[in-house]
Amino acid sequence: MELRPTTEGDLPALHTTFLDAIDSVFSPHAFEAPSPSLEVFGSLQRHVAATGASVVAEERGSVVGFGAAWTRDDNWFLASLFVARSAQGRGVGPALLDAVWGDARYRRTMTDAIQPVSNVLYGRRGLLPATPILTFTGRPHRPAAVTEPDAGGPGSHELGAIDAAAYGFDRSVDHRFWSRFARRTDWADAYAYVFPGGDIGPVAGTTPEAAAAALGVELVRSTGEVRVRLPGSARALVEVALGAGLRLDPVPGLLLLSAGAEPPTALALSGYTLF
Repeated sequence: MELRPTTEGDLPALHTTFLDAIDSVFSPHAFEAPSPSLEVFGSLQRHVAATGASVVAEERGSVVGFGAAWTRDDNWFLASLFVARSAQGRGVGPALLDAVWGDARYRRTMTDAIQPVSNVLYGRRGLLPATPILTFTGRPHRPAAVTEPDAGGPGSHELGAIDAAAYGFDRSVDHRFWSRFARRTDWADAYAYVFPGGDIGPVAGTTPEAAAAALGVELVRSTGEVRVRLPGSARALVEVALGAGLRLDPVPGLLLLSAGAEPPTALALSGYTLF
């Protein structure tokens, strides 16, 4: 087995590896596995590779696994680590994790709760489950009981200040990526992204109440099916999703954190790759 940096030409093989690996986790439980298109998958992997680190594991000329991570300020996030079924249990995952580990102080990743092998691997590295990740879907059938965030005046909105409060680190490079694909609404103390397919997030606020209000506004505006991913620690946002009548996906995720990294309370997540 050889590890090397990911190239643009690897993306179809990475996509195939992801679909195979995630199906090996979901299918034994009779759950439908995530299956993003190559276009969606590729755009995320390109962004991570361009702003972080991405490595493939290759065996006899074929990709059998890949890992990717990004760092913002002193915060590291494991965006992807997937190994094809044919190569699982042979040390490929730990080798990929070593390759993208870096030296940041605070570390995070998101996994599915039904991934016992991966969660043990990360736990041994100090990444411990801190809060569930709850995915809510459906068509909001009644207005959420929230007040619209403060609109503020021209120039009052500062993404950096909101990100500092909601994430604890800078996300300017990711705003440029999200803005290519989604509509963003700005308030003085919150922002929200809505994607054409109905995905809502990230939604962030300077306080839990501000983020919850922004989420409530987007749910009221929605005219179709939506999906929003919320950390269980963001109680105010979970209450808004439940109040809008959204359904809870049967497979929860887990947010794994290193020592010193705090669970978010004013945030709806972008997804498992960009947090």
